[in-house]
Amino acid sequence: MKQFIPQFIKFPLWFLFKSPQRKFAWFTLWLDILSLISFAFYSVFKIKKLKPISICVGLSNRSPIFLNTFLSSLNNVKNKHLIELSVFDCNSTDVEDLETEIKKKWVGNLIFSNKEMKFTRAATFNNAVLQSNNETILICDADFSLPINIVQLCNNYTRGSMVWFPIVFYLYKNKPKIFDKKNGEWMQWGGKGILATSKKHFINVGMLNTDFTEWGREDDELWQRFYQHKYLVFRSRCKGFLHHWHPSLNPKYQELATMVDEGKI
Repeated sequence: MKQFIPQFIKFPLWFLFKSPQRKFAWFTLWLDILSLISFAFYSVFKIKKLKPISICVGLSNRSPIFLNTFLSSLNNVKNKHLIELSVFDCNSTDVEDLETEIKKKWVGNLIFSNKEMKFTRAATFNNAVLQSNNETILICDADFSLPINIVQLCNNYTRGSMVWFPIVFYLYKNKPKIFDKKNGEWMQWGGKGILATSKKHFINVGMLNTDFTEWGREDDELWQRFYQHKYLVFRSRCKGFLHHWHPSLNPKYQELATMVDEGKI
């Protein structure tokens, strides 16, 4: 039956009745409606002066893709003078003197620190946020290309009590860097590890939970806590946000890589 329902009908029905936040609590439907209303309201009133943002990255042996892909895209964005890059490194050994290498690629504002400690994604990103200086933060992994208008987007989607969890494009293994369904897929159903919010809001909900010591789930848990604290969680596809393929512990991503190797996608 489902296969005969058009996508433009199927997705709204899924969003209303079966999206993950509904399983958490039904009041999330009201919050989602409010987030759409808030976005429409704020869209009427254009931002006269953009606020600076801090892009917060946690690293542990993802240095090459961060240096060559992430920073290359960062150098192409608009309003670079409004960007502070906050990097917290945990035990990286894949590049000698990572801070120096970052400074060769990025000439903008940089806060860098490293520490020998047990790696968790939550701990590295929490530290990157805490050492940042700006009110608006973007938490982003090292294996992304950023949209050219990232400063504008973060300003647009974090007004009031709004929190932005962009829907990013996941690039399949060995596929060209083009937003096309043959090359990847939109992380409509997951992919909540990237977010933009107020630093104050992030701290208020308790930041990322460092009890998660293995792969994943800390992002979903944080996403739910924003709902619990009655923030307006806004999700939207962002064509400039491109997740580059890399080996992963995620069973879904491993399966996708195998399907590419077998010529099934």
